[in-house]
Amino acid sequence: MRLLPDRPSIEFLRKEAKDLLAVLRESSPGTSLAEAQRVLAGEYGERDWGALRAEVERRVADAPAAPPGLAEELAAAFGLGVVTAPARPVVFTAMGRCWGITTDRGRWLAVTVYPWITNEQAEVGARLREAATAAGLATPMPARSPRGWLIESVRGENWRVHEWLEVGPSPMLPASVELARRAGAVFGTLHGLAIASDEPIHGYLTYRRTPAEWQDLLGRARAAGKPWAERLEALLPAFRDLQAVELEVPSRLMLCNRNLIPGHVRQGRGGELVVMEWDFAGSLTPELELGSALTQWVLRPDVNVKGLRAFREGYGGDWPRLELGSFAVAISGWLNWAYNAICEAIDPKDADQAIFAEREAVGVLERPMTCRGLEQLLVV
Repeated sequence: MRLLPDRPSIEFLRKEAKDLLAVLRESSPGTSLAEAQRVLAGEYGERDWGALRAEVERRVADAPAAPPGLAEELAAAFGLGVVTAPARPVVFTAMGRCWGITTDRGRWLAVTVYPWITNEQAEVGARLREAATAAGLATPMPARSPRGWLIESVRGENWRVHEWLEVGPSPMLPASVELARRAGAVFGTLHGLAIASDEPIHGYLTYRRTPAEWQDLLGRARAAGKPWAERLEALLPAFRDLQAVELEVPSRLMLCNRNLIPGHVRQGRGGELVVMEWDFAGSLTPELELGSALTQWVLRPDVNVKGLRAFREGYGGDWPRLELGSFAVAISGWLNWAYNAICEAIDPKDADQAIFAEREAVGVLERPMTCRGLEQLLVV
């Protein structure tokens, strides 16, 4: 689901709606602006344009303030210099809130990361990012702490910091033909690096929960009085079908970004895609990463046929042969994301997480991954 910033602008959303209208008219010329506004509202987890406007007004009136001293502690941990302005809230994500920090050395973006993203894991991503930068991809420069680390613990959480870039928003879905082509080119560049990796595929991308665990989750949702519990029950057979698609782990793996989703890139000048996230990097194959990429870039909200063709064109001439098993990692990742989002919605750790998780839970249940949708990606 698309995330609203902490200080959204209704004027900017109007522009996004007009941009989305142009994309929708690529496949449905008769689409109206009102229809595009409704689709955009749904992408942000709101029922219609009026609800989206109300959410913008609420956020503007209730923008969060940084905990006292947080900016100074982050600046000290990463050697950013002297803080010269209050920390500015940027956006709340699954990993926590991001803060804009201004010091006498420049502007920075500070991001909380999952506990498993240690400095060692971040260095894996740094290796790929440096090679990608040398190959011409755009990405912000990370800040290293005085001891040379990319990840530091501040107030009990893991943080990373990178330079502030003046970039546009993350791409809208459905992707335009040009955007899909640019995204495909990014993946083609990364796979062309062909950096060998001998680490196993991360467990999050291979682990499958048992039917009993899903039944237990359904019971917890019902006990919590969640209005979407019946929808979850109706989808459990589709989840079992997904789980039947097994992962065959290949013997040769390469270093991949592994989470190059629309929400982790920004649009730079001239439409250039700026890759913001590298901390999930690790072992995959081109087939498995492309299987995941297609579900993120051209399967939402429906199969984007023109976008898929453009994505393949952008990738280049060495498009690998994909089959249903190529989506195995995408399936595991999506099912685990859905399970965790529902868990968080049932028992959130704080008010911010409650809002985020509830919207994510509704989003995954309203737009579930299905074997039929994956099969459609193979016939285009």
